[in-house]
Amino acid sequence: MTKLLPLVVFDMDGTIIQSNIDYFGTRQKIWEILKETVSKNHYEEIVGSPRSIIELVDLLERNDETNTKMKLAWEIIERSEKEGYEDAKVNEDVYETLEFLKTKGYTLTIFTNNSRELTNYGLKKYNLQRYFDFVLTRDDVKKPKPHPEGLEITMKRFSTQNNNVVFVGDSWIDAETAVNAGVKFIYFGSEGATGTRRKVIKPDHTVEFMNELIPIVDNLW
Repeated sequence: MTKLLPLVVFDMDGTIIQSNIDYFGTRQKIWEILKETVSKNHYEEIVGSPRSIIELVDLLERNDETNTKMKLAWEIIERSEKEGYEDAKVNEDVYETLEFLKTKGYTLTIFTNNSRELTNYGLKKYNLQRYFDFVLTRDDVKKPKPHPEGLEITMKRFSTQNNNVVFVGDSWIDAETAVNAGVKFIYFGSEGATGTRRKVIKPDHTVEFMNELIPIVDNLW
């Protein structure tokens, strides 16, 4: 029986590329739009709970009959993303790590909540396309992270199972996505795993530098 190739899925922003997207400021702007759209009690519940920016826009879609406020929210998000990529940079040791994993035969992919346009721009600008066999963005799924749809699509594409997959990311959304898909999770960052905002999540491994992935991934299978 042929052994399935291990599948390593990466988040994009904050993991492969370090941008200056103002996620906090963007979230605050979406909150202000929601404040005009939902009841006071609902708004207080929204602000008091951990939700991704895209989940906030989904709430807008369900409460904005004209879709005008939802359209405004997307304009804010896309503007913030583009501004944040103007002086972005590739994280340290990314090229060397991807090159090594590629030569070892691992299948490398991306699943990001960024747009397709922004993702393609970043990959092309920093000459990263050659490393990845498949790239999935928020525009390619019905339900973005932390829903597991993107990881499920990726696994189906490569005819592999969740026990043969690891997801590498830098946020609680990534951690929750991995748990929801039943795949291994490696947290990339120096502040400790942040995947505890809605459920207790313990990463399989935590790395501060990208090249630390090499011995870890090699020993996961």
